[in-house]
Amino acid sequence: MSCLCCSERLNDKQGCDKQNKANPMKPIKIHNQVLDESQSDFLILAGPTAVGKTDTVLTLASEHDIEVISGDSRQIYKHMNIGTATPEPEILDALPHHLFNELTPDIVWNAADFYHRARQIINEVLDRDKLPVVVGGAGMYLDALRFGLFEEQHKDPAVRQKYQDKVDAGEAEVLWSRLMDLDPEYARTFHFNNYKKLMRAFEIYESSGMIPSKAFSNSTDPFEKQGTLVVLDRDRKLLYERINQRVFMMLEDGLIEECQTLLEKGYQPDLYPMKTIGYKEVYAFLNHEIDEAEMIRSIQQNTRNFAKRQLTWFRNHLFDFWIDLGS
Repeated sequence: MSCLCCSERLNDKQGCDKQNKANPMKPIKIHNQVLDESQSDFLILAGPTAVGKTDTVLTLASEHDIEVISGDSRQIYKHMNIGTATPEPEILDALPHHLFNELTPDIVWNAADFYHRARQIINEVLDRDKLPVVVGGAGMYLDALRFGLFEEQHKDPAVRQKYQDKVDAGEAEVLWSRLMDLDPEYARTFHFNNYKKLMRAFEIYESSGMIPSKAFSNSTDPFEKQGTLVVLDRDRKLLYERINQRVFMMLEDGLIEECQTLLEKGYQPDLYPMKTIGYKEVYAFLNHEIDEAEMIRSIQQNTRNFAKRQLTWFRNHLFDFWIDLGS
């Protein structure tokens, strides 16, 4: 988690340079890359977990008048700040943020919800003559924002129940392996225990005859505003070291206590948001299913695997800039 003197960095910028109102994207520099996208209305900062998105946002905020929109599938939830690497309160207070800490964990938030809310917020931020910056690593959410949704098509309750029964019977990993054979591009974007995505994938496949990645690519609702997608990356070894260190910092910051607090508030580990990496391993530890050392190793390994899947997703989808943040 970032620990920065953000207030000074953000408050140093008083007001916005209005000379480029009609073109808030020009010019912007990220690391060593100048973005000269004259037709763009908003910026998307994507990349794997722990790559350095928050630090990049703070640098942008010191030079441009921006508002941040979370493109993360978990930071929308209250009481889950540590495990989701939500920016610290002083950052949230010093810079306008949207789609952070808005819902309780018993409410489902999905790509369709994000698609509608994020587009609305982007238009509102543009009306304020500011630059919207969408930040996150949820590839499906970012694709929905830019290209539209396929989510409402090809729904079949009978097919969904068929695969619900298979998941309930403990066949999720077998189904995921089958999906890897059918559609490796899509299967690589999530773990087999993401039952919702897994069942939806087979529902789409059986109802439409199309593999999910093909079906989603047929979306016909592009956003009227043009975004520039920047994917941030680092040397793989360094990224993994940052992930490992972040896990230790999360535990020092109180991840276990955060999980206990969620239980005390009545939110059970079987809720979809709480099956997130970091939370599910802590709950296994609290239930005496694994010891502390195994908990730490599991969070680190699962997070590294997740980062790898994120990078695979972004490499296989359209992006405008791929920036190596270096060391």
